[in-house]
Amino acid sequence: MKGSLFTKILYATDLSETAKKAARYAVSLAHEYGAELTVVNVVPDLVEEMSAGMGYDLAGYFGQEQLNGFYLEGLAESKKAMIKRVHRLLQEAADELGNDLVQPKVEVKVGHPVKQIVEMVTDGGYDLVIMGTHGHSMLDDILLGSVARGVVKKSPVPVLTVRLND
Repeated sequence: MKGSLFTKILYATDLSETAKKAARYAVSLAHEYGAELTVVNVVPDLVEEMSAGMGYDLAGYFGQEQLNGFYLEGLAESKKAMIKRVHRLLQEAADELGNDLVQPKVEVKVGHPVKQIVEMVTDGGYDLVIMGTHGHSMLDDILLGSVARGVVKKSPVPVLTVRLND
């Protein structure tokens, strides 16, 4: 839509039960502005996470190719389930708002959430990022709010954070 404040919105979600609140904002703003909506869910690279946790290079020991094959096989099935869940989450939000659902693009990325989200924003020409934050206390803000805080800090576009739990 020419002259619209937002033409491309990125909704980053962890698919938690409380993420529905942020989904409502994403659906509502996409509908209001006639914006393209993309939903991203970032899953950690399990080989990297396990190696870091164990202090041992699993890829070096088992071979990166073998681990990638095993990991990608499981990830493909997980992606299908995640995409279905995203569509259901957004449809529920649209129904609650009484809006038609703007058909979203859905992406599942692997890696560090802040890095993946900021790369998508930079490379994809998005105008706005919407994401939830779980913070209840200072400790929660430090532990659980780190992704939202990192995206707010590094994003070249505005980030709308939605407090998920009161």
